Amino acid sequence: MIELMYEQNGGPVVLIAHSMGNMYTLYFLNHQTQDWKDKYIKDYVSLGAPWGGVAKTLRVLASGDNNRIPVISSLKIRDQQRSAVSTNWLLPYNYTWPPDKIFVSTPTVNYTLQDYQKFYKDINFEDGWLMRQDTEPLVYQMTPPGVRLHCLFGTGVETPDSFYYEAFPDKEPKIYYSDGDGTVNLESALQCKKWVDMQKQEVILSELSGNEHIEMLSNATTISYVKKLLFDL
Repeated sequence: MIELMYEQNGGPVVLIAHSMGNMYTLYFLNHQTQDWKDKYIKDYVSLGAPWGGVAKTLRVLASGDNNRIPVISSLKIRDQQRSAVSTNWLLPYNYTWPPDKIFVSTPTVNYTLQDYQKFYKDINFEDGWLMRQDTEPLVYQMTPPGVRLHCLFGTGVETPDSFYYEAFPDKEPKIYYSDGDGTVNLESALQCKKWVDMQKQEVILSELSGNEHIEMLSNATTISYVKKLLFDL
């Protein structure tokens, strides 16, 4: 499709990805030759990218997450959310968070990113551990995309950072927050900053203050930014 658009429009294309789409896009670009990327890709715009995973994934797996929709029970949709391999892909990574950071705590045990296998066992979803093992290596090296990157990320929105369960895992947890866009923690979004000196192509970071993860798609600043790239304004 990229090659077809190139032929039809007489020039390289602009890739735009949001949220987890950035993980797929990075994987895709990492598997193309540099010559191909130089020819076909003009720019890559990443919106709300969870480069290092997101903390809220642990809550999704443990007790489900209804995304603040009160008429939907988190526990009732938990099995469906667990079954998505992509959910397990988005657990936090050790290249973003320290290995001893506690993401989930209970009266008897704490879980860090070193405890994922035990975590899966304790929530009675050991298939999830296999899913994690399958997906963890896909972009683990965080190899730069090799194209000019515009990394747009939201800040200033309370973002789930860790959880305390009085009754684990079948009751709603107490949530502790940090900075981010409400879904993607700032630590994760800023992984693209490491690429500034790792590739010859420009890496441009743009903070969208007060922008929530989904709302950034319709934000005037985001739309204006993309228009400038598309129309060389």
